[in-house]
Amino acid sequence: MAAKKVTVKNLKKQRWAVIVAAVLALGMIVSLVGSFIIQAVGGGDPLLPEQQINQQAEPQPEDYLDYYRSEVERLDEYLAGNEPTEAILLEQINNYRYLGFIQQMFFEDEEAFESSQESISSLLDTLVEIAPGNAEYRYELIGNYIDTGADEEAIKTEIVVLLDLLHEEFNPRVHLALVNLLASNGYEEMVVAEVEWLENLLNAKYESGEADNEESFYYALLIGEYLEKRDDAMKILKEILQDEPEDSMIYQDAASYLDYLETDSAEVEELPDQ
Repeated sequence: MAAKKVTVKNLKKQRWAVIVAAVLALGMIVSLVGSFIIQAVGGGDPLLPEQQINQQAEPQPEDYLDYYRSEVERLDEYLAGNEPTEAILLEQINNYRYLGFIQQMFFEDEEAFESSQESISSLLDTLVEIAPGNAEYRYELIGNYIDTGADEEAIKTEIVVLLDLLHEEFNPRVHLALVNLLASNGYEEMVVAEVEWLENLLNAKYESGEADNEESFYYALLIGEYLEKRDDAMKILKEILQDEPEDSMIYQDAASYLDYLETDSAEVEELPDQ
C-alpha cells in the first residue's frame, strides 16, 4: 500500500478514533449514562447495591449522589490509614467519576464536579507512581491533566514518557487512543509522527502475515481514519470477518467499522455536485 500523507485538520471529527479512546477509560460511565437515559424515558431503573433486593425501588439522582458520596468517604477514610493499592485506587477513581457525572449532569454543580476531577488527578498521580509502566494509567493521567487544565510542561512530560513506553512495548489500542487525544488537543506534530510510526510497524506486520486480527483491526482503523485509505481499510476488515469467530469482540468491532465506512462512502457518493 502506497504511503499517504497524514491529514490532521479533521481529526477531531473522526468518530472511530473517539470510540477507541472511549474503550480505554478506566471508569467509563457509559453504562451509567445509558441507565439514566433509559430511566428518563421511562425504561428500567438502575439499582443501587443496597436496593437490588427490593425490585420495586425507584432510585432518583439524589439516591445515587448520596451513595457515591458515601463510597468516596469510605475509601478516602481507608486510604488515609492504609497504603494505596491499584485495586483500591481504581475503585476510588470510578467512584469519583460517577459522583462527578451525577453532580454535573443532574445538579449542574460545576464546582463539585471540578473538585471530583481534582481528586481523580491526585489518585491517578498515585496510581502511576505505583505502576509506572502501565500505559493505560498514564494515558488516563494525560487525559485528566488536559481536562483539568494542568501545566503544559507537565502534560508534555507525561506524553513523552507514555510515547517512550509505547515505542518499547507495542500496544496499538493505547497508542491510537493517545493519537486521538493529541489530535483533539492541538498536538499536530506529535500526531503526524505517531501515525507514521504506527503505520510503518503495522504495515510491516500486516504485509508479512505476522499481524493477528486485533492488530489488523487497528491497522485498518489507523489507515481508514488518519490516512484516508478507506478502500484498503475495508479490504482488511473483510479479511478479519472471514477469519474471526462471530462472537468475538474483534469481529463485532470490525463489522461495525466496516458498516460505518461503507455507509459513509455511500453518503459521499450521493452528495450532489457542487
